[in-house]
Amino acid sequence: MSISLQVERLIAGTVESNANVIFDSTVISTGNISYDNVTGVITIQEAGRYEFDWWVATQSSISAIGAGFALVSSQGDTIIGNSPIKTGEVVGVGIIEVVTAPVTVALRNNSNATIYYSTIVPVKASLAVIGTDDTGMTGPTGATGPTGPTGDTGPAGPTGDTGPTGEVVLAFGSLRGGNVESPGETFTPVTFSAVGPLSDTITVSLSGNELVVGESGIYQITISINAVATTEPDPDQPYLNAIITVNGAPIFGDTTTFFKISNRSSSTFVVQAALTAEDEVGVSISTDFPILGYMNRSLTIVQLSN
Repeated sequence: MSISLQVERLIAGTVESNANVIFDSTVISTGNISYDNVTGVITIQEAGRYEFDWWVATQSSISAIGAGFALVSSQGDTIIGNSPIKTGEVVGVGIIEVVTAPVTVALRNNSNATIYYSTIVPVKASLAVIGTDDTGMTGPTGATGPTGPTGDTGPAGPTGDTGPTGEVVLAFGSLRGGNVESPGETFTPVTFSAVGPLSDTITVSLSGNELVVGESGIYQITISINAVATTEPDPDQPYLNAIITVNGAPIFGDTTTFFKISNRSSSTFVVQAALTAEDEVGVSISTDFPILGYMNRSLTIVQLSN
């Protein structure tokens, strides 16, 4: 059974330290998942794996540690997204595996001060959840048995058996990194330092910077990168160039998935692609501005079908 939720915040205002982000508009909600727009709490009623993608547009804060938010669950999960500055977009991506439902999830201000939402954009924050429960799809009904012989008391033939329950085909994996790196003018792989949840068919490459798929299928690939100036910002607004790669080459073999990350901003890019078993998925990055680097980043892949 497909489960999905998308909520947005359209009203300006503030969110206090350790308080939940309150989304005031529900765009879509299907399956056994619900959202309380008074408390900011999402309730998941089915065990399974859920991908969370969220961002918050911030305007200012007196926080001494920048702008930060964390997705927290009642079973102890914490997915952190933060920015060293207090104006811009804070982004987070991650997967939560619900073992025993129900589980509640909320997006929380984990900085040490009140954060003001941006007043110059129509949507202040957005959160999307995509998941599949663990029940699997019902198998086909077995064929009806033959009718018994004709006669006054002849019994009807036995009915066929119901087919077995199918299995959900779903793989997932993620990588994260937080240290500052300074790329050059030549595209080089984005480095990662931490491995997130991995299913049985997803592994990490020998370099530690790519996810390796174990079976062919259709996958959703999500990359998030935060640009940070290592010295004073350039008045021409420097930027990073990034692209998703498969086996070291641009995905799809062209430049349609190149994307830019502006100075002191975060960007998230999502594609769906057919991958072959043993393909290595990564990200490459470059910049013409030597003062510009990147820090918080994540790479997530989720198998949608085989």
